[in-house]
Amino acid sequence: MRKDLQDFYSFLSEELKCKAKNYYIIEEIDNKSRIKKVSIKQKENFFVLKQKDQFKAGLFKNAIQSCDFIVVSCDKVYFVELKSAPGDTEYDNDENPLDKALKQCKSSQLLFDYLCSAYNLQKSVNLNFENKQFIYLYPEKAIEEKKSTEMNMNPLIQIPVKCDENGYIELNLKFFKK
Repeated sequence: MRKDLQDFYSFLSEELKCKAKNYYIIEEIDNKSRIKKVSIKQKENFFVLKQKDQFKAGLFKNAIQSCDFIVVSCDKVYFVELKSAPGDTEYDNDENPLDKALKQCKSSQLLFDYLCSAYNLQKSVNLNFENKQFIYLYPEKAIEEKKSTEMNMNPLIQIPVKCDENGYIELNLKFFKK
């Protein structure tokens, strides 16, 4: 990994890290989700940060929803939310699941921007991640169920993924750069 990325990764709390040997592992806790586990092979200049169900800084009364994981590469940061159908196509409390996923990604972006600012201040550096992208991953079988007139209005990049019968997905950095 590039030295500036490695230094930033080392600066972060272990609670945000999800590395297991040569893979980054993200496990979905939602029992209704078809996607149960995502592994991303650690190979190139990137790292992955996980976010537990909802992060809560000591500043907030209630937990703030966040995306499932963040992929940080040299040239871009990907905020990734995992969803599955049919449950995620239903509106919960009148909130469109795409709008909810976007809100989760934006909350995570705020946290990530704070982490970068704190790192830059502490280390007197100027690590900057200007290129950011919001990703919405869902099982390939759910494509027909996901059709909505509002999908094109949302800045989330929606990507169907193939998962095995156990809900397992294996990805790499190239997947996000497509």
